[in-house]
Amino acid sequence: MLLLVRIAQQLPIGIPSTGPDFGRFLLNALFLLLWVVVSALGFAIAVPVAMRVFNRMTPGIDEMAELKRGNTAVAIVMGATVLAMVLLVVAVVLK
Repeated sequence: MLLLVRIAQQLPIGIPSTGPDFGRFLLNALFLLLWVVVSALGFAIAVPVAMRVFNRMTPGIDEMAELKRGNTAVAIVMGATVLAMVLLVVAVVLK
């Protein structure tokens, strides 16, 4: 029991006495907005480039025509390509 009392005395008090720091909150919100814009620009550049590279790698297939005909396999492969580019951009932005 004495051990629990000593541990409890070492714990910090959960309620800050100074109140919330709105300046730090606004600064973090600004950085969040900045990284959202950077990520959106990265996605806007990476995904079309990935689709063009994918189209160049498959010269005998018109992917857009196949998608219009309802070819699910082409849709899955193109979706996986887009997902790979998204993961790449996220890895770069978070580094």
